[in-house]
This record gives sequence, C-alpha cells and structure tokens, in this order.
Amino acid sequence: HFNTDSLICDCNLKWVLQWARNASVRIAEETVCAYPSALHGLSLYNLKENQLICAGPLELPLFELIPSQRQVVFHGDRLPFQCTATYVDNSTQVQWYHAGRLIETDEESGVFVEDSIIHDCCLITRELILSSIDIDATGDWECIVKNSYGNSTKQVEIVVLETAAPYCPAERVINNKGDFRWPKTLAGITAYQPCLQYSFNSAAFHNGAEEAKAWRKCNRTGRWDEENYSECPYSQEITQVLHAFSQMHINLTTVLEFSRQLTAYTRGASLFADKMDVIYLAYIMEKLIVFVDEVEDIGDALIDIASNIMLVDDHVLWMAQKEDKACTRIVRCVEQIASQILTSKIQVISKVSCNIALEAFMIKPSSFTGMTCTAYQKTSTNSDKSVTPDLGRWEANHNPDLYLNFKCNTGNLDGSLVNSST
Repeated sequence: HFNTDSLICDCNLKWVLQWARNASVRIAEETVCAYPSALHGLSLYNLKENQLICAGPLELPLFELIPSQRQVVFHGDRLPFQCTATYVDNSTQVQWYHAGRLIETDEESGVFVEDSIIHDCCLITRELILSSIDIDATGDWECIVKNSYGNSTKQVEIVVLETAAPYCPAERVINNKGDFRWPKTLAGITAYQPCLQYSFNSAAFHNGAEEAKAWRKCNRTGRWDEENYSECPYSQEITQVLHAFSQMHINLTTVLEFSRQLTAYTRGASLFADKMDVIYLAYIMEKLIVFVDEVEDIGDALIDIASNIMLVDDHVLWMAQKEDKACTRIVRCVEQIASQILTSKIQVISKVSCNIALEAFMIKPSSFTGMTCTAYQKTSTNSDKSVTPDLGRWEANHNPDLYLNFKCNTGNLDGSLVNSST
C-alpha cells in the first residue's frame, strides 16, 4: 500500500505493475492516483500499463514560489526567491525568466541563480537572489518547471521604487458609479476598490460572481493616471434601468410593447440627472427608428419619448451633447420619421406632443411656392398654468389642448399644404 495523496501515475510507474505481477505482489486498492487529472481517484492496481504515459500538460502535486505575492521594493534592496516543485523524474529542470529572457548568474548586475537542489528524491528547488535591485527589475519574474514531456509556470511581480518614492495623494472621487475614497498610494502601483453594491442589482453579487472592482493607477511621478469604473453598476436606479433598456433585444414582435414601456418610463424625465440617461435614450431611439415604417405606432412613440427628454435639466442635456452628441442624434431620429413614413400612399403626416410637433408633406417641386408654419400651444381657459407644465402637473391635468401643434400653409397663405398637388 502506497500511503500518499500525491501519487503520480505516469510512465515512471510502469515498473511497479510489472514487478507486482512478476513477484505476485498485491497492490492495495486504497492506493489511488492523484495525478494526472485523467486518472485521479483510480486505483493503481486496476490500471493497464498503456494508461501510464508521460505526456503533457505537466501536473505537479507541489509547485510554489516564496514569496508568491507582488513585491514592492526600493532601488538597491536585496530580494531572494525560492521556486520549489515536485521532482517528477531526472529530466526535471527549474529555470527563471524575466521579460521572456532566461536568467543566469550575472555578478555585475547582482543577479545570482543558484544550482538546483533535490530534496529526498521528491522535491527540486532553485533559488534566485537579486542582491541589489535595479529599476529594470520591475515586472513579472517567472519560474518554469520543465521535464521531458511538458512544463508548468508561476509568476511573481516586482515593483521597484526610487529611494525617495513619490505618492499619489488620498482622494475622494464621486461619479455616476458611486463615492470612491482612494487611499494614499505609492507611485507605480495600481489601487483597487470594490464596487459599491446597490439594491437594484444586488442579486448579481449573490450568484457566486467574482467581486467587481474599480481601479486607478498611480504613475511614477506620483500623479493619479488611468482609471476604470466600467465593472461597477450605476449608483442611480434610473441610469441602471435605462442601461437595461439599451441592452434589450428588439424585434418586430416586441418593439411595440418595448416602445410603450419606454414612453411611460420617460414621463419621469424631469428626474433624470445623469448625462448617461440621455445618451442611452439616444442609442435606444436609433434602434427604434428602423421599425417606424413597419410598425404604425412607433413614430408616435418616438415623438413622445423625444418630447419627454426635453423635460431633462438643460445642463444634463448639454453634458450628454458634449459627451456623445446625444441631443443631435435624438433630433435626427425625429427628423428621420418623415423620410421613413412618407410614401406615394402616405403624403402627409402630423405628430404632436407636449414639447415637439412634426408635420411633413410630400409636394412636387414644380407646385411648391414656399410655406408658412405657425407653432402654437393652447392653454385651458380656466387655468393660468404655464404653457409648458412640469411633469407632475401634466400627469394631474392631462389636457390635449396643451399639446404643441403646427398650422402650415402654402406660401401665398391661400390654402393648406394638405390640399397641395403632390
């Protein structure tokens, strides 16, 4: 009985089966293979000789670096490393690499690679000593264990700091992903912060997913440099919902219900406070516009959505425009409704809403003498409310007279454009 939980069942054990058979030795069934993974848990006694093969990838019961975590050191420091692995057979070798280059002893640079030491015929160790670390030592140092049929590798990162190393100052960053407090950080280091968890999508954090993090780099001069918050959820539920809307797949079957839900949701646009809210809406409207000529009510929905977006605070609209031309894109979507719908059968369209009115006519150039359009918006006779009410009053006092409208006539004012020859 081989009392071990790290038995490697490869070609080097063929002799055991032959010896057991020739010497009438019984191998206990409790003697099971740990490696390779294909034979894990199988009894050695029941294996055939052709199952004991030496072929990659190399799997090692023990393979460790000491130290194994990132090392932050100062220029001129001494740093020893030990790489220890299972000694599989006499072809086993341990080698050190840095930046893809094989490392050998270089006394002038203060780099010493000791000879491999074999312990009890089962472990092999090779030590690397950096006696006076230079700035060029920054990066990944790699220990590779090789034998005649494969190799395995482990890495450790070294960050070398100047003796008078600068720091990036502690800083608080508040953005649409949350409130982040970055600690004082050594130059050359990347700092990580876990994302804040919000109730709207906290379920994502309970499904065993790896914790999402934001990161920020402190460059070598002690200034905060690159940063990334993309893995973190938005802190505002409105932005999370609109992001979810933008990710939904839309087709002819779902587009009408989707547009109705979005129209209803954007009635609360006066509460939208993030430029990303408007940017996501511009993107969604561009997805909806392709369905205008196939689904009758989509044009009306687009007008209503665009009208609702005009309830967003002017500064938020300005930021969305500056960031991604969002307002321009929304206007283009509204303009596009006419070119999508007007055909030889449909020669006039009129769509109205609280803040946007759209009229379009198909007219022969030869009969066109110009046009006059008047935009107007009635108010109820028993009300002294403003022409464009805020959202709460609009919900409470829905009155069709408050819709913005157009009255368009031909250039000579004698007749409506609707009656022009088309």
